[in-house]
Amino acid sequence: MKQLLFLATCLLLSLPSFAQRTSETGMYMVSFKDKKGTEYNTAKPDEFLSERALLRRAAHGAAVTETDLPLSPKYLGKVLETGATLWLKSKWMNGVVVAAAGPQVKKLRKLKFVTDVELVAPVQYDRPSPLPVVPNLDRPEPRADAVPIASRFYGYGWGNLTGMKGDSLHAWGFRGKGVLVGVFDGGFPSVGYKDFLGYNEEAEVPANYDVVEQDSTALDGSTHGATVLSTMAANHPFFFIGTAPEARYVLFTTENGKGEHRLEEINYVVALEIADSIGVDIVNSSLGYTTFSSKSMDYKYKDLDGKTSPASRGITTAFERGMIIVTSAGNSGADPWKFVSTPADSPEAFAIGALNKDGSRAYFSSYGPTADGRTKPDVSALGVDVAAVSGNGRGLTSANGTSLASPLVTGLLACLRQAVPDATNQELLDAVRATANQADAPDNKLGYGQPDFAAAYRMLMEKR
Repeated sequence: MKQLLFLATCLLLSLPSFAQRTSETGMYMVSFKDKKGTEYNTAKPDEFLSERALLRRAAHGAAVTETDLPLSPKYLGKVLETGATLWLKSKWMNGVVVAAAGPQVKKLRKLKFVTDVELVAPVQYDRPSPLPVVPNLDRPEPRADAVPIASRFYGYGWGNLTGMKGDSLHAWGFRGKGVLVGVFDGGFPSVGYKDFLGYNEEAEVPANYDVVEQDSTALDGSTHGATVLSTMAANHPFFFIGTAPEARYVLFTTENGKGEHRLEEINYVVALEIADSIGVDIVNSSLGYTTFSSKSMDYKYKDLDGKTSPASRGITTAFERGMIIVTSAGNSGADPWKFVSTPADSPEAFAIGALNKDGSRAYFSSYGPTADGRTKPDVSALGVDVAAVSGNGRGLTSANGTSLASPLVTGLLACLRQAVPDATNQELLDAVRATANQADAPDNKLGYGQPDFAAAYRMLMEKR
């Protein structure tokens, strides 16, 4: 992942179609035509979705469909018979990622149930995929003491909170309690410290999963994720408190620092699937994709239609199931590209631009509109000199980028979700847009402007 904290250059990856050479060895996405033979059915969703996930769907009137069913074991067996090595499975994309050489790719293309075989990355792995790790959510929540809502107590986190009237939500008792937040990034080292997430030890972190390495810990890798996380989750009185210190956080590593490949977008979708299945309410992804290591995969502006990128399509699927996906708009505003990245182009992605401390647009914040003319970003938040806990968990840093603006909004959305638990995801986002400071004249620089979460709460309560 290339999102550096000092002007975080939002990861820009892509994925238009391109000719494949069957002789090429690599990681391939193998798509299936259906789920014939799956061991599950939509009449018994509790066999593959958690109670929390089902409750969230019920609250949004979201039916369990064939898209949610696990893959056909018959098809998986046939794929393995080709000699390909299984790496990832995606029920929403109805396919798998495998490591395969040229002869195996030819065999995969000949399978009657396979609709497409597409190169997504060079071979990066030398071991088969283990079974998915089921996150353990039966762990204690962070301590939720009564706290003074004052600058001295919140320390360096106070400025992150007050610009969007988040201090009012906290004063009313809404600090994210009971809300499950997923965070997608390149790694989260050092977040087990007591004052980082509010847990006494690393083992108490509710759940974390590395989709890149396919193991059960995301508490390593890039420090970027830890710094992003701190703006929401840190609970260090008199030094730094985040925007949602009482929420619970599930951490996912989806970004691979070894190169930029379309496989990372598939990682993103798989992480969304896991987050959905365990009942995550809100996801923050300070990530973006427009260019890859292979230029033949690069996106063009016309691809920013919310339908081309698998990550963008994955957000639509997640939103239909009651989740909220907040993502950075991108840091290309001063570059020739200048536009938002995917998956911020998704109609259901809540894309966040960056502001200077005076409320003006940060020069690097990416512009809209999307290729099909929709306004982006959705809203904008502080993205310059954002106070955050440093990656080692023991100091302070000042960071720039839409990748820092995004989690500030995510944390306050968690507080708003706690405050109005019966509101749908669409109602919450509509209220935030409608009460932002340029709601009467949204544009493609700042979207609807800087949110006012106190006003959004009042609007929602007036309708109840």
